[in-house]
Amino acid sequence: MNVQKTRVRRVGMGLTTFGALAGAMVMAAPTAGAWVGNLEVSDKDHKVGCSYTVTASVEVDRLSTVKFTDNGKDLPGSPVSPSLLSNKVTIKWTPDSVGAHKLEARQILISDSITVQVAAASNSGSAGCGGGLGGLIPSLSG
Repeated sequence: MNVQKTRVRRVGMGLTTFGALAGAMVMAAPTAGAWVGNLEVSDKDHKVGCSYTVTASVEVDRLSTVKFTDNGKDLPGSPVSPSLLSNKVTIKWTPDSVGAHKLEARQILISDSITVQVAAASNSGSAGCGGGLGGLIPSLSG
């Protein structure tokens, strides 16, 4: 009888521990999404061959690196170590193909992603990438 009570207590303690851990994981889940998020890309009209800055907010963990991908492929320079002084982490991105690009920032098991449409490059060289004076001076070719 004494052995049976001991087994029941162990099973009860195991179930209680499991329940407490499961409850803690559920309670922590909403804040876990704040690790890396608010992913955004500079500019609005994205073109093949032009460079853009991809920025993500890092609210909780500023010690773990952030991995950036484009359609599942690592961006050059990724992963990036966040600064302890800033809650932002950035990387340069130069799309190499036309169409939809799913950009993702991942820190440990938490990620955020956005889909960006990329158009073909214009024939006007770097002026077609925005920035500089390209958008301020009208084309003379008509």
